[in-house]
Amino acid sequence: MPGLTLRLTIVGCGYVGMALACELQSHRTTTELTLTTTSEGRLEELKPLAEQVQICSAQNPKQLYEALSEADVAVFCLGPKGDRQVDAGGYRQTFLDSLNCLKQLLPALPKLGQIVYTSSCSVYGDAAGDWVDETTPVQAHDDHSAVLLEVEDLLQNLAETPSKQVCILRLAALHGPGRDLDQRFRGLAGQNRAGDGQRFTNWVHVADAAGALRASIEKGWSGVVNVVNDEPIRLADLVDGALRRQGLAPIRWGGEAHKSGCNRRISNRRLKQRGYQLQHPAIVDQRGVLDASQVP
Repeated sequence: MPGLTLRLTIVGCGYVGMALACELQSHRTTTELTLTTTSEGRLEELKPLAEQVQICSAQNPKQLYEALSEADVAVFCLGPKGDRQVDAGGYRQTFLDSLNCLKQLLPALPKLGQIVYTSSCSVYGDAAGDWVDETTPVQAHDDHSAVLLEVEDLLQNLAETPSKQVCILRLAALHGPGRDLDQRFRGLAGQNRAGDGQRFTNWVHVADAAGALRASIEKGWSGVVNVVNDEPIRLADLVDGALRRQGLAPIRWGGEAHKSGCNRRISNRRLKQRGYQLQHPAIVDQRGVLDASQVP
């Protein structure tokens, strides 16, 4: 982005937004950073990472305008509040209502030249284990992914404005510090699970999510880019491996698989073509164990 000082606002400082703030803090040059949160209790935690920290609900026009009024770049790292899975209505409020609010504000934000949005690889439908990439037609397989596709459509329409660049990063399932997979799968030990566990799952380390976001800002990316590691892993290999490491009983696979399960391998070729080098290319290292960064 041109200019001596890049004014950047991160809207939403959850798992990915916080990782991006720390990534930018460790590579600071001439960036003036504003962070937003919906929680008063997190203001002190975020203050060391940025020049400004603001309370902002992205569905609130006044608060969102205040957060973006001086920004050259806005990064939207939105997520539902709390750890509980929300219904499609909660998704709509979190994602679609927020980006509609941005759309309404854009005429009053002439300085805003780039919008970066973290979407999800869940917008891809089932591919029967084949590879998919950014040219593959997207397909909503549930109400949640339908909302995410609505948001992407909205953003891609914004990209038709010559003065605005829009970059959509589709993130795979996240792992990393604070999301230890051994702990996540521990409760499945010895259970009966439907299917044979042979469908592929796709992952990315949170450090690579943050690194790709930083690259998209520094290099002015536009369009859709998958952010996923090099090696999709079959569900049984992932879960049973985690249980085996902990000396726990493996899953007993059998029966019909859930029809809602999507089996696809997601390509990161475009990510690499744009010059990004993964820090964590696989969720399992060459010794057959989880990436050492999983250990808290």
